[in-house]
Amino acid sequence: MTKSTFPQSGSVSVEGIEVIELSDVDLDFAVEEAFRQGASRAEPEATRTDPASPQDLGALELFRGVGEPDLAACAAHCQLLHAVAGHVLFAPGRLNTKIFFVLEGQVRLYAQTGDKRPMAVADVGHSTGLRSALAMQPLDHSAIATEVSLLLVVDITLVDELVKRSHAFARNYAALLAGYLRGDDCLHVGTRMGAAAQHGYIDELTLLRNQRWLDEMLPRLLGRCRIGDKTLAVVAFAVDKLDEIVKQHGIGPGLRVLETIGNWMQEQTRPTDILAVSKNRYLFAFLPDCDLDAARGLAGRLKAQILSLPIPLATEKTPQPITVTLSLGIAELERGKSEQGFLDKTEALIQKSIKLGGNWLSEAL
Repeated sequence: MTKSTFPQSGSVSVEGIEVIELSDVDLDFAVEEAFRQGASRAEPEATRTDPASPQDLGALELFRGVGEPDLAACAAHCQLLHAVAGHVLFAPGRLNTKIFFVLEGQVRLYAQTGDKRPMAVADVGHSTGLRSALAMQPLDHSAIATEVSLLLVVDITLVDELVKRSHAFARNYAALLAGYLRGDDCLHVGTRMGAAAQHGYIDELTLLRNQRWLDEMLPRLLGRCRIGDKTLAVVAFAVDKLDEIVKQHGIGPGLRVLETIGNWMQEQTRPTDILAVSKNRYLFAFLPDCDLDAARGLAGRLKAQILSLPIPLATEKTPQPITVTLSLGIAELERGKSEQGFLDKTEALIQKSIKLGGNWLSEAL
């Protein structure tokens, strides 16, 4: 098998591409200076690579059923990439020879057109790079980790080798190729997710993290913050009188409200903030390296600026755009509190704001 030329541990670049400033890419994610000053800003760790283990490979569907000797041989030529936010996996004009499987975090794909918004998102359980690795043509897009991410990196030459040696791998590889043809490898922004909606962590309507992410991945994020003694705050809210909008205008306009606010949230927060929507239609912004003061600043800004956000319902009863208000709650991850308690407290604060009549910010029960 061909040995990978991936950077050695401690490197901060892939084939000469280094970490970039996210504001150079996602200008829509800019936040006000007051909020920036309110966040406690930790120095980012350098991107690094570690050797992959046979267990790392065996956890992926691509290697399901592959024998232990083959897994051990393959692991010696694969890497675990611990990428900081802003790390560039590949860039326009270059050749890519690797597949990146997202184990934690998120990777976004950007077109060469200069559009500051991503054209696709590779979330946990997705992968990217297979098409370009097979085409062996200069890339017309880039892939950037927009939050701290863990990726398993597999060279395409390793794939070609293993297809010849393992029937189980060849079967899995055919399924992966079919997934790329269906578009299941990424969430393509502005299109329907198809089968990926059943297995991924992205809500198709709002493009935010979904209930499955809150159930499965949030506890891991909170646990890492505790172990690393890092701060984490959350701003969460419900849309006031959303049920009345649905009753009066129908489910379609009600979903349009959530879709508009989901997009708006992405414009109001940092790329490193993690946005989610729960099954009961509560929206969350988890703020790494931020304290309660930073959350208070963001919540106050959301509460004020939502009043100037036009939401088009496009119904006969309401042909003109409407505006809504929010019932908000903010909290900070406390020492000695359980991960579930953190989310429960946040939801209880939202409910308190609702009981107070809405358009309210609660931070103490």
